[in-house]
Amino acid sequence: MAKKIMKTLATKVNAEEEKRLILLTLNDYLQGRPVIDIERLRGAFHPDAYIRTIIEGKLVQWTLSQYLDLVAKATIQECQPELLSYTWDGNTGAAHVQLTFATFRFIDRFNLVKLDGKWQIMDKISYQEEL
Repeated sequence: MAKKIMKTLATKVNAEEEKRLILLTLNDYLQGRPVIDIERLRGAFHPDAYIRTIIEGKLVQWTLSQYLDLVAKATIQECQPELLSYTWDGNTGAAHVQLTFATFRFIDRFNLVKLDGKWQIMDKISYQEEL
């Protein structure tokens, strides 16, 4: 007979704290990107993060610095940010978000890592959908 593992209050408290910490990072992205807050975005990503997308059938990737330079040149537009889902196991996680603008939407998937008590986006893969 398999043992049934009961979640303790300490486990539930730890899960709630992890959720809070992950959401801090994801909100830095979701709130920082629409208003082009480069420092808030920088704080959401690990310094060695890569950002990838497909443009005209080809894989394109940027370092975090290159990506932030591109974002800094973007025009601020009305945007609806949305967290679609997130999950984690230990010190790794994943998230699925979207940013909907007037004529297009970015659908992003993130790999997350927790280092020194802080969750960071390690990789971003993005799809742009025309509306």
